[in-house]
Amino acid sequence: MTSYMETQQSTATSDVSIDQATSDLRINDLVYQQPAALSLAVDRKLTKQFFQRSTYEGGKSTTCIADWNTGTSFVNLANSYLTFKVKLTGGASSTANFGSGSAMNIINECRISTRSTCELERLQNANLAMKLDAQYNMPSEWFQTIGSVAGYGATRIGGTDAANTNTTTAVRFNIPLTMLSTFFRPLNSRQLLPPQLASGLHFEIVLEDFRTAFFQKVAGITGYTIESLYFQLDCVQMTDDCQRSINSISAASGLEYCYQRIYTSQTQVPVGQLSLNAQIRKACSQANYITSISITQAAKTDITVDSFNAVAFNYDSFQYRLGSLYFPNEAVSGASDGVEAYSIAQACYDKMIHAYSPNAVSLASFVASQGILAASFEKSAFLDVSGLPVNNSRVCELNATYAAVAAALEVYTFLNYTSVARVFLDNTAVAI
Repeated sequence: MTSYMETQQSTATSDVSIDQATSDLRINDLVYQQPAALSLAVDRKLTKQFFQRSTYEGGKSTTCIADWNTGTSFVNLANSYLTFKVKLTGGASSTANFGSGSAMNIINECRISTRSTCELERLQNANLAMKLDAQYNMPSEWFQTIGSVAGYGATRIGGTDAANTNTTTAVRFNIPLTMLSTFFRPLNSRQLLPPQLASGLHFEIVLEDFRTAFFQKVAGITGYTIESLYFQLDCVQMTDDCQRSINSISAASGLEYCYQRIYTSQTQVPVGQLSLNAQIRKACSQANYITSISITQAAKTDITVDSFNAVAFNYDSFQYRLGSLYFPNEAVSGASDGVEAYSIAQACYDKMIHAYSPNAVSLASFVASQGILAASFEKSAFLDVSGLPVNNSRVCELNATYAAVAAALEVYTFLNYTSVARVFLDNTAVAI
């Protein structure tokens, strides 16, 4: 007699294809195998790029010059920085800090050009522009970590923060390249700077007057010096096949490196004049946003006050105009409390949408010393680089009125626009 073993068989059939099932497994992390190596890099190292001199005396007549010699390496801009030591000159016990700013205070202008002398960047009043950029983009925690290495104080109030520079010891500071200029922020944030552009890159950094750069803690400061100045670059060497492919594209159609630039415009407002009309004469195809800040003229050469603080917010009304378009559509009136201007400024930097990533500017600090007038020219609320053109027929201007002007003012306006560098093997062309 034959015995049989009873078995249970499933007659169910799946209506899911094999490809879809494999995709579902990957999405749910149920694929158990070593991931394929996708890197094209064969070597990575930190390299120093030195300036022409080891020591510079601070002042607007001083220009620091450096040329990158990176060869065939790609440069990771996010991990690279400018480093130097600062030492004050003057009395034996003289000390100072950078007030609301950082070691970036000592850089008045930054000029960048290629080895073929094509100008890529000319950022005037770089210290003020990049300070505002950091305050309205970075959270408070950033200033306590990366920002502290760059020289930002704990409270960013000169009279409250301790001195971080003196006349006896040279103190080192590191400025991330992304803090130095918007050129180092490609629109694709993970993009490396190609060797066709990086190799032979020429830098000219104009230093700032010591009365503007520092907030004096103990009197007697007569100047400053910087030493041990160099770039620390995160360089990556790619495979031969990758280099060959990049060179072929560069020789044929050119590599496109897209980034944002900042144009600076200055306007004076004398004592007693309540109206402000500032025109920004810069032609560009994509203007992204614009900001304006009012600073007392006397503060720019007074070492006992913070030269980068705005006057207390006292605008009665304001509105930007670009051709026949107005931002906002109706002029903001009764604006002296700063509430509406604060919301517009936060929206300009996308902080209203990205509420989980706030910046370091509170309403109280905005009204007291960090107030700006801002407008976004982006046509889309969700897409970057969708700005508006500025040209002779579409003039950009700011119209504002003050509640009172007790001291002469200097109004700085910064226009952020998109630029594209097309990089070939032997030259570079820039389009704005």
